[in-house]
Amino acid sequence: MNKKHNGIGVFLIFAIMLLAPFIENTRGIFIPMFKDEFGVSNTLISTAITVGAASSLFVSLFGGPIIGKLGQKGSFTVSLAFVLAGILLQTWSRSFFLFALGLVPISMGIALYNVSANTIIPFMFFSIQTVIMNILHAMYGVGSTIAQNLTGTLLSMGIGWRTIYLGVSAAYFLLAFLSRFAVIPEIPRAKEEMQVSGRRLMRDPLVIAFGLALGFYAFSEFGVSLWLTNYLKAIYRYPESTGARYVGFFFLLFSAGRLLGGFVVQRIGTFKAVAGTLIISLALMLSGLLLGERFLIVVSIAGLFYSIVYPSLISKVGAVFPDSTAHAMGYVITIINIVLNGMNQVMGMLTDAIGPGLSIFLIPACLVAALAATAFIGSRTKVILK
Repeated sequence: MNKKHNGIGVFLIFAIMLLAPFIENTRGIFIPMFKDEFGVSNTLISTAITVGAASSLFVSLFGGPIIGKLGQKGSFTVSLAFVLAGILLQTWSRSFFLFALGLVPISMGIALYNVSANTIIPFMFFSIQTVIMNILHAMYGVGSTIAQNLTGTLLSMGIGWRTIYLGVSAAYFLLAFLSRFAVIPEIPRAKEEMQVSGRRLMRDPLVIAFGLALGFYAFSEFGVSLWLTNYLKAIYRYPESTGARYVGFFFLLFSAGRLLGGFVVQRIGTFKAVAGTLIISLALMLSGLLLGERFLIVVSIAGLFYSIVYPSLISKVGAVFPDSTAHAMGYVITIINIVLNGMNQVMGMLTDAIGPGLSIFLIPACLVAALAATAFIGSRTKVILK
């Protein structure tokens, strides 16, 4: 990067990623509480999450033009405001309808942040973009680890989810205030990208393959945070606090893997690293679920190998589509959201229909789908993914 960038801007980008799982990845712990408090089923919970997240599709689909209008700094500020508004609405809700409504601005804000961050970071740190992208997304794992363990501790102390959400909203308010002082560079070609044919990109097999690979992977990761605690409570009668610790250990290893994984990827190549870790993750996930209670820790260990998949693949979108990065990133994230939310809806329906003991295997099944799509990308971009 030629222009000197402000440290507050870099801090802001990384801090938002760190904070995101405090609202996204604690839902799984709270699902039993949501069901009891609002008197709803697993299907209705997953439907609310799906509908809320579907609202983010507009943001991600038109991410390029939105960033072109708002600018990078404006995009981050607006994303913070949206998430903050949604959390406060959920905190003060007294009906499930209002609670579900709060998911809309949260999902939109996170989607706008994702398009902005995944577009600007490779530009800011071009020579080491894979390493920095892994470190950026490691912040999500670090945040997940802190959020899961802290939430488990707070719940065991008798502190409710509304109070926890109020604390998270205070952190988002602080970041929104700091955004006033941040300096974040603009990508020079951002305005030119608005002229690129969106229809051509939407039909591009590689855009679709990136979206499918990352979408199925994302659900597998999201499924651990959202549904593992529910599975452990239903099958093994573990309390939410114990489930939170299993998920927390998953994301502790996940964070360590992302902090170090970028260097591994640079050494052996993106395709080999991503395909290899997907295979190992699949083997560990299946082993932990099939071997029973004494081997559940193996599910958590899989987090170490999950870690590099998302940032390593998504960092290559700009390399594959150098002349239309923001547009391509928006379409890829749109497909990711469609797959992620579709699979989440399927998981809720399967859990009610066949029980959590069988529906949990949707998580490793999605790893298989992600591996297949990654193999297609690798076959079409052998030089770029080295």
